[in-house]
Amino acid sequence: MNYFFEVIASKIGFSRIGRIILSKQRKLYIKTPNIIIPVKSSLMKQFNFVQEFENHDLFTISKEFFLKVAFIREKFRNNGFIFTYPGNIQKFEEILIKNRNLLSKDNIISLIPFNIPTTSINKEFALNEIKNYLFKAQKILDEYPDLNFGISIRLFDYLELLELYLPIVREFENIKILNLSGFFDNFSNYRNILKGIVKIKTELDNNLIIMASGRIIPKCYPLLVYLGIDLIDSSYLLFLSAENFYDTIEYLLPIYKLKYLPCSCLACKANLTEILENKYSTEKIDLLSLHNLITANNHMNKIKQYLKFEDFRTFVEKSSFDDTNLISMLKVLDKEYFDIIKYETPIKQKSKIIRCLGPSSYYRPDFQQFREKVVNNFEPEPWTRLIILLPCSAKKPYSESKSHKRFYSIIRKFPEFPTFQEIILTSPLGCIPRQLENIYPVNSYDISVTGEWDSEEIKIASEMLVKIIKKYEPNIPIICHLKNEYYEIIKKATLKIPHKFIFTDIYDKVTSTKSLQSLQELISEYQHKYEPKESRLKFENYSKSWTRKFIKILDYQFGPRAGMKIISNGLKSIRNRSAEEIGLKDLKTQEKLGVFNYLTGQIKLTTQGLERLVYSYDQMKANYIVFDGDQIQGNTLFRTGISDYSLDLIPSNQVVILDKNKRKIIGCGELIVGSNFLKNSKSGRIVKIYE
Repeated sequence: MNYFFEVIASKIGFSRIGRIILSKQRKLYIKTPNIIIPVKSSLMKQFNFVQEFENHDLFTISKEFFLKVAFIREKFRNNGFIFTYPGNIQKFEEILIKNRNLLSKDNIISLIPFNIPTTSINKEFALNEIKNYLFKAQKILDEYPDLNFGISIRLFDYLELLELYLPIVREFENIKILNLSGFFDNFSNYRNILKGIVKIKTELDNNLIIMASGRIIPKCYPLLVYLGIDLIDSSYLLFLSAENFYDTIEYLLPIYKLKYLPCSCLACKANLTEILENKYSTEKIDLLSLHNLITANNHMNKIKQYLKFEDFRTFVEKSSFDDTNLISMLKVLDKEYFDIIKYETPIKQKSKIIRCLGPSSYYRPDFQQFREKVVNNFEPEPWTRLIILLPCSAKKPYSESKSHKRFYSIIRKFPEFPTFQEIILTSPLGCIPRQLENIYPVNSYDISVTGEWDSEEIKIASEMLVKIIKKYEPNIPIICHLKNEYYEIIKKATLKIPHKFIFTDIYDKVTSTKSLQSLQELISEYQHKYEPKESRLKFENYSKSWTRKFIKILDYQFGPRAGMKIISNGLKSIRNRSAEEIGLKDLKTQEKLGVFNYLTGQIKLTTQGLERLVYSYDQMKANYIVFDGDQIQGNTLFRTGISDYSLDLIPSNQVVILDKNKRKIIGCGELIVGSNFLKNSKSGRIVKIYE
């Protein structure tokens, strides 16, 4: 069976969109993330179950009866199946022998079973059980090299035992699924769960399908997908149904409490309402099972929608708010594993509103990565003679808001305004130089504004402000056109830097006539009190507002001074409003350097633009891939064609593709995955090539 998995897109956190290729000949694919629906005899007898799920992608079957050819190859020939035998491994081997031909077909894969009658065991017993299981599993993997398998990883709450599984997973290429069995049964153990997930993600092949099974309820699905789980076994819902629990996603409710069914699925519209009070009813359990499975499947569809088209991180936060363990896990992942997860998380989204829900949003990886890149890559323009600190606005980009238009009406009265550096203070992003207001996430975030900042918001903004202001000479004037909640940020900053902050007089609002008059007076007073190292006249070609933006956006994307290297002769911009793009050309040579996209806030450079960044190809240290050849064909670069790469690759970032001798640029593209994927994988899509 030619069966494998490939990543189509990397998303925030460890989440990803992929597909399982069951048959290239029949074009039979299963998209992930996905839910696995259990097939049971009692469910198959229900017409509503068959009607609801006959077109579902993936099922689990646990009885040998369902391995019959007529069932698998006729009624459900376009569905995928995972055979999860509930008995011992010896009996499983007998089933393998009898059904080898069927199990070699393209739409079924077996999990090597790891079933023991108890979950409460000591470490020594667990160690022996795992060793025994791996010994027998290795024998099966050796005997059936033509079959693909899943392997069950059970730790019994002893995280250190994960090490026992790694050698066999690395050794056998016919292991395609890692089934984390019972891994998520106890979310209060979230620190160990995270350690295990990170170990799997950073040390094993990223083309392995990660499956979760055990006591998992749909409420947890968004966070599991965020952690990189590709498949979730929903079998536990059948147990909950037998225990008379009704799933609403937010809560599991005992059926006897329900008077009003908050659902209109096939089960709830059938007889379930009428038999709620029947204490012992097979029909009620069957209908409950159907309802709970439909609810879980609908929730997974919502997850896939948000993952592909909306801001998935916000959805994960909302889903986790009323569970302290889930939200704690998210916060710990953000803070303690950022240096790992930043190489998995794109820092670009298109046409999505990023809603910040409070403290859980402050350290989301794309926000942290944004702050880090601004601090590391932003450098003062050499002609700057004045800094102006301004408050943020609800409308993005800021310059299109009413308040910032009024600020502009004052600032642009001065012929020297291109020598003013505007910095916008905002939560939770921190400090935004005006030139970067059009990039993600500045162009799309939204947060509740009450006029009050909590201590963490103040800390984030003040620390970032200090790092940026330190790049300027101590005697450069800094005018603060701020009020109330912003004062504490400035107060904290002044304790760490020697720079002088001058405050405007605020009358009621920062946009009031008298407040703006105060701003104008201070600009007039301080605009010539500091003499910059370089004259603006020397940089006349670079001082136009959009040119200043493009230079700093290029610095942000490619590193300090990248903008001046690329736009070395000045810039000619060509607007294409229908495509929401601006073409960038060299003012002297008319070479096309790149395209700025309004929706992403990113500049996509051409090979000519990228050439200007590189002095010596063999000394390149960032954002490059070496192709094992001299010429690329097609629009996708795969792992097998890559001989070397830099360790800083992040999904959705641009990458330079060099020839095998590192003598010339032979292409450029957008990364599908990051450097961690390249490190741990032998196959898969790596770059979407655009030139």
